[in-house]
Amino acid sequence: MAKDIESLFAMRRAKWRTQNLKYLRYVLNDHFVLVLMFLIGFLAYQYAAFLQKMPEHWLPGYLISIFVSLLILFIGQLATFVETADQQFLLAKEQAVQRHLKAAVKNSMVLPILIIFVTVTILSPLVALPLPVVLVWMAGLIGIKYGLLLRQSQSFIAHQLIHWQSLINYERNRQNKVLKIFSQFTDVKGLKQTAKRRKYLDRLIPKSKQAYDYLFIRTFLRSGDYFMLMLRLTGLGILSLVAIDNDLFSLLLALLFNYLLVFQLLPISQSQDYQMLARLYPIKADAKLAAAASVIRRLILLISGLQLVISLVTFHDIRLAGMFILSGLFLGVIYPKLKLKTR
Repeated sequence: MAKDIESLFAMRRAKWRTQNLKYLRYVLNDHFVLVLMFLIGFLAYQYAAFLQKMPEHWLPGYLISIFVSLLILFIGQLATFVETADQQFLLAKEQAVQRHLKAAVKNSMVLPILIIFVTVTILSPLVALPLPVVLVWMAGLIGIKYGLLLRQSQSFIAHQLIHWQSLINYERNRQNKVLKIFSQFTDVKGLKQTAKRRKYLDRLIPKSKQAYDYLFIRTFLRSGDYFMLMLRLTGLGILSLVAIDNDLFSLLLALLFNYLLVFQLLPISQSQDYQMLARLYPIKADAKLAAAASVIRRLILLISGLQLVISLVTFHDIRLAGMFILSGLFLGVIYPKLKLKTR
């Protein structure tokens, strides 16, 4: 029976991997991969140039290495693949499930080991350590991460019994976090959306006579997917304008974040399709698409205006700042209409 339990979770793991690979095709599309390659190449070139000018035994390098080493320990979660029905059908096989949780720690170490290897390889020139010490550094981080995952797996067990509800909630949240990333690029099955009222934003909800204007703005303000995504990408765009000295590169990076924001806001036009009552409204489909485009347009124009003000302060060439006006008009007005018509 233990082998049957192992086969069951192995089948779920394979199904999850296949599903993620299918969604990954939409994330790593040709345009995104091309931009990513240029971005990685530019950063690698800048990093190599910095290392050549870096003073010997540079103290901030040690501090950065310690901080990043601690930070990457939070990457990678315990993948248990436990489902809701297991608390009934696998209740009599708790010992086998407990052994599965221990085995899940090893399977969950693949991504952390890869991240640790790549990160330590990149950071090692900052501290100029010999190879044996770098290998010990990697091994130490891998050991710590393994211990953290092992401790997490045991946290669901008390007095030789599994806390099924806690384990099920944890696994559901873990998978939901991954699916939320894919949902920004394509429609995802099995994603459970949640809404949060953010009372302090209620004044931004318009008292509009247009039903979809009201629904889409309400969805944007109360959905963690759209609202928090806007905050993250806007923050990254502003950070690139302030922190990067190369005006042209900071401009292109900010525009890239704006493009990603528009691209990931487009599904808001389908956010109310599951509402059966909304289909009873005597409203044409064009009105729904126009309302979605209006929400995106106002948001992008607002963000572009904010970035324009920041660029006027940080840019050495003021002509580059005008790009935010043109990009705001294109990304906020023209691009959403073109993309929404094809949906």
